[in-house]
Amino acid sequence: MIEGDARGNWYDHGDFSVRLLDSSGKELGRAHAVAQGEWMTINFVPFRAQLYFVVHPKTTAGVLVFEKDNPSGLPENADELRIPVMLKPDPPPPLPLLPPRPSPFHSLENY
Repeated sequence: MIEGDARGNWYDHGDFSVRLLDSSGKELGRAHAVAQGEWMTINFVPFRAQLYFVVHPKTTAGVLVFEKDNPSGLPENADELRIPVMLKPDPPPPLPLLPPRPSPFHSLENY
């Protein structure tokens, strides 16, 4: 979960894009930051974004990119904020325990 505050003019219809890139620029995940209040203002407005991603075990650094929503497509209205982040892959899940297998040999007790 990513939470923060952004100026109201970064939102369009109450959201803007958030991307996570690895150190080589490959996109690991993308989400929409959603305003948690009235976004039609020049003041700061709280936001939340739920970002899902998978990290390669050797990836340790990345960049979180907040992109101002720019419905006009005009370069002069575009803006972004890049924040370097350290990435730590989750440990692999434990292997499931298998039930004991029956022995392929017969017990000598029955003989």
